[in-house]
Amino acid sequence: MKIEARSVIKFLHLKGYSARQIHDEMKAVYGDDCPSYDTVVRWKRNFQTGHMSLTDEPRTGRPSLTDSAATVKKVEDLILEDRRVTIHVIMHETGLSYGSVWKIIHDELHMSKVSARWVPRLLTPLQRQTGSDLSRLMLTLLEQDEEDFFGRLVTTDESWIYLYDRETKEMSKEWKHTTSPPHQEG
Repeated sequence: MKIEARSVIKFLHLKGYSARQIHDEMKAVYGDDCPSYDTVVRWKRNFQTGHMSLTDEPRTGRPSLTDSAATVKKVEDLILEDRRVTIHVIMHETGLSYGSVWKIIHDELHMSKVSARWVPRLLTPLQRQTGSDLSRLMLTLLEQDEEDFFGRLVTTDESWIYLYDRETKEMSKEWKHTTSPPHQEG
């Protein structure tokens, strides 16, 4: 409708109509869909000064990068590469603002961040393998000398001493699509 209305304003301007006459003619034809009188005045002034284009001039300011398919693809690739990536890391990699990254993730990619681990002290794959190896060794020792085995066995509580900072629940969160199945711990 914008281009059509501007075409009519341009046509009537070239015929010599005043802004009031143009608006009255358009009101008679378009009714409530007619542009406002101020809009007619603004476009008539544009045509009087020699700007005959029916489209808006490019505006100054930072262009919206969130509409770019390449930008959305880059954000999606970063997330799929590491589902635990934070918005701040994506901001650093793409040069986008926090709000732009958030908008792309939530509005364009339809993703949200959910906790990947519900229990904070789950064992790492290395710790699970070590526990499995130790259990096999204990079973072998039991089979070799069942009578003396329990006499030599020393037990402790089941505390693990970590040589690294434990991962927090916040650190374990992963991005997922709204249509993704629930997270399954392996």
